[in-house]
Amino acid sequence: MPAVSLLPFTSTAGSRKSVSPSAFRLTEKFILLLAFSAFITLCFGAIFFLPDSSKLLSGVFFHSARKSLVGGVGGDLLANGDRGLGGAAAAAAEGTQGDGDKLARIRKDHEKALQEAKDTLQKPPEEIKRDIRDDKAQLRQDNLKKEEGELPPVVFQKPVGAIGREPGDQDTRQKRVKIKEMMKFSWDNYKRYAWGLNELKPLSKQGHSSNLFGSIQGATIVDALDTLYIMEMNDEFKEAKEWVEKNLNFNVNAEISVFEVNIRFVGGLLSAYYLSSEEVFRRKAIELGEKLLPAFSTPTGIPWALLNIK
Repeated sequence: MPAVSLLPFTSTAGSRKSVSPSAFRLTEKFILLLAFSAFITLCFGAIFFLPDSSKLLSGVFFHSARKSLVGGVGGDLLANGDRGLGGAAAAAAEGTQGDGDKLARIRKDHEKALQEAKDTLQKPPEEIKRDIRDDKAQLRQDNLKKEEGELPPVVFQKPVGAIGREPGDQDTRQKRVKIKEMMKFSWDNYKRYAWGLNELKPLSKQGHSSNLFGSIQGATIVDALDTLYIMEMNDEFKEAKEWVEKNLNFNVNAEISVFEVNIRFVGGLLSAYYLSSEEVFRRKAIELGEKLLPAFSTPTGIPWALLNIK
């Protein structure tokens, strides 16, 4: 009986020894599968997210395929004398040669830029400053050549219903007068406390120029041009137009927000020109638009958020 009572313990120990290796092998398989998955993910991530991944893919996959195509077509041509395949081989060879020419041109331009940079760094500081001043002077002369008359003529058609109409409803007329009074109050206080600056702080009664516009001033003036015109505030519109013509300057050495400058200044100038046909607004809008164009020269076409418009 004692020997019989020990049998279950012996069988239990044996079963434990037989189960343990199987459980260890399952864990080992799981770890191996996890490591393999991580390796595959790393490989694909390196291919698709490294810089110039498209060029890498084309060089790894398609370039070798093209060579094999040329070789295969050439072999078939020698074996069968097929002219159609010979034409395909010639086209493929021309494509490969064209890619080689592009790479050669890129390499040549890169070496030229490096050499120009080295030559510039070897110049004395006074000569570098003189070259910068000459470039700025040439740029100013080019800007001065862009006179009003050189812009393409535009036939202006006055917008229908912008001004000169009175609402028939008495309640609407009263609301309209009240809104105009509020605009007049806001404009007069901006002119009194912050004229020429970008914004007015109503509580402290001080002017404020946000960093969003760099060193460009007069955002409120440009932004309010269309409102002044539609509300028939002719005197205020006239003085705003004079400020734009004499003081609005985009030759600043500072980073600006492309979005904010676009909607506030370009949008304000274009809407003012659309309503009034005053040529000064079109000229200023074109000048600023040309300065903003480099922000759109990006690999994706999505403009940069910030831009130095110097």
